[in-house]
Amino acid sequence: MTTLDFAALAAEADQKHTGKGLKFVAKNGKKIRLRRIEALPGADLKTALALLDLVQSQKVSNERRIDAMTGLLVAVASDKKAMRESVDALPLEQAMTVVERWMEDAAPGEASA
Repeated sequence: MTTLDFAALAAEADQKHTGKGLKFVAKNGKKIRLRRIEALPGADLKTALALLDLVQSQKVSNERRIDAMTGLLVAVASDKKAMRESVDALPLEQAMTVVERWMEDAAPGEASA
């Protein structure tokens, strides 16, 4: 009978996803990874999926979609504080560019690395 070990599974996930995701240099110069959906731990995954639904929904107001985009970038970021400060300082058009690039590069099954 096989025994699964949390530490081994966590190490395997870390190794599999290390270096993957969209690279982003924050306002403070810190390098951040915008992680792929499958690399997110439980709470971040739930948050990201809910926000992704809002971003893609045509049934919500533009203001709510913009807030969801900001929240999504923070949820998938390896450094949430630096990402929040950066996205808050960007004009909407550039923030949307970051979201679009992340969706192209880091969505499940679509990114090559």
